[in-house]
Amino acid sequence: MRRLRRTCFALGISFVVTGCTTTLYKPNQISVPLLREEGELKGTLGNNNLQVAWSPREGVGLLAQGYYERYAEGERRANGALGEVGGGLYGTFLGNAVWEAYGGLGYGQSTASDRLEANGAMPRDVGFTARAVRAFIQPNLGYVTPYFELAGSVRLSAVKYVSLDANGYTDAERSREFLVADDVTRPVWLFAEPAVTVKGGYKWVKVYAQRAWALKLGGKPLPHERDSTVVGLSVDVASWYHDFQWGSR
Repeated sequence: MRRLRRTCFALGISFVVTGCTTTLYKPNQISVPLLREEGELKGTLGNNNLQVAWSPREGVGLLAQGYYERYAEGERRANGALGEVGGGLYGTFLGNAVWEAYGGLGYGQSTASDRLEANGAMPRDVGFTARAVRAFIQPNLGYVTPYFELAGSVRLSAVKYVSLDANGYTDAERSREFLVADDVTRPVWLFAEPAVTVKGGYKWVKVYAQRAWALKLGGKPLPHERDSTVVGLSVDVASWYHDFQWGSR
């Protein structure tokens, strides 16, 4: 007889479906464009993440990002999506060092379904849909050259679940699987998400890797992923390459 299988989810950002843990939150890729000039356009693609950053005028940056993921294993199905927009300020110092400060807002949705068999009972279909908004503020500090980029970031996220609809579960299963709507939707969940980003290549195209951690700030426990790694490709359309110099100018 199969044991009760757990179906897990994260805020429209990622899905974690395992036989031993429930995950309610996992951060998506942190946006670290490191813009340097007016008109610069940067995009990254990797691990189901798509991000775009643009500077409409000197010192001002705009962000947009999206995430989508699907999961299927046997009877279990899950999918989630997230869209975010933001903006802020940036500047350079000591030649090639860059500082940025952004804020933004996003909306995400997750759905999951499964068929449970336990204690000799008839199989039953279960599932849930969760919707949430997330606001964030985020400073970035980095060093940018035509050959590599290095950056450290800290995203401070406030997550508010606006709905959690679970169907087919018993009350005991809802409690065990962290699917009690009031317990999830009532609080605002706060996270500090530091990250390190490395890019390498030449001028317009670089490969990148980002390692991030999610640290819950106060309040009741919430099952969440404590770290993540994203790899992908970064494209930068800019003109500062033509007069690049090492060191201060």
